[in-house]
Amino acid sequence: MKKDEMIKIIADKHKLILDENDPIFAVITANELLFDDFISKIDRYFIKQKADLETYKTNILAELREYAQTTKDSLKDIAIQEITTEHKEIIVDKNQLSNSKIFLIVAVQIIFLLVGLIIGISI
Repeated sequence: MKKDEMIKIIADKHKLILDENDPIFAVITANELLFDDFISKIDRYFIKQKADLETYKTNILAELREYAQTTKDSLKDIAIQEITTEHKEIIVDKNQLSNSKIFLIVAVQIIFLLVGLIIGISI
């Protein structure tokens, strides 16, 4: 705000007549200097905070990428183990089936042997 505007507002509101050399303007000037210094400090802190947040964001993204890769690798290992386990179960089922067939063949052979013995004894 300009001095002329301030003088007019103060005169209208408080019925005081000031001129441009009034000591009150020294206080206003000091206040403006303090305010400008405060604004420059806030700007510096804002820039620093923005840089810190950018660094923090970069670190979080790197950690998330690493976590995602680790999780992806873990899921891949689990999937491979699951597939291997299912494959082993299929092989076991196949072996059990083969064992069942062998047992059936042996049982049939024993039956034929016993039938042959019975027939041989009967003759």
